[in-house]
Amino acid sequence: MKIGVTSENKLKVDAVKKAYSFLGSSVEVIGYKADSGVGEQPVEQQTLEGAKNRISDVNSRVKGLHRIVSIENGIFREDEKWLDKAVIVIYDPTKDSEHVAYSDSIIFPDEYVEKARQLGFDKITVAKVMADEGYVTNPKDPHLTIAGVSRQVYIEKTVQKLVEQVEKA
Repeated sequence: MKIGVTSENKLKVDAVKKAYSFLGSSVEVIGYKADSGVGEQPVEQQTLEGAKNRISDVNSRVKGLHRIVSIENGIFREDEKWLDKAVIVIYDPTKDSEHVAYSDSIIFPDEYVEKARQLGFDKITVAKVMADEGYVTNPKDPHLTIAGVSRQVYIEKTVQKLVEQVEKA
């Protein structure tokens, strides 16, 4: 089985490799650069849109893939709080079907979301603003500072659950 990941980000590619490892050595996972078509900080539905855009980009350029997996983090306003979570989309080009799951979330303080909004969500992420202000240590992994658990764990758990649903269905 040949699986494309819509990013060359090692964290995302490794999460997909790990999730598909139960199928054995017959799995090849390759990361591809892909355009999300949304700003640096996806908000609400832009997150799913960005993930799907990345799938379309890879699907239009790469033939012979059995699955395309896209992972996009974004912020969502729920219960008067800003939450950061990942949307994971698994697309099956052979059946033209997609499966979507959302990771558990962490809370981003309103003040940093507002600062990022003023600077422009098209140019900067809330996590980068939080890192610049000293609220988190790593803009690529604010989860570790805020929740004590790496973003990778959140992503891996969600990818794993979705892969099990899709591949064992």
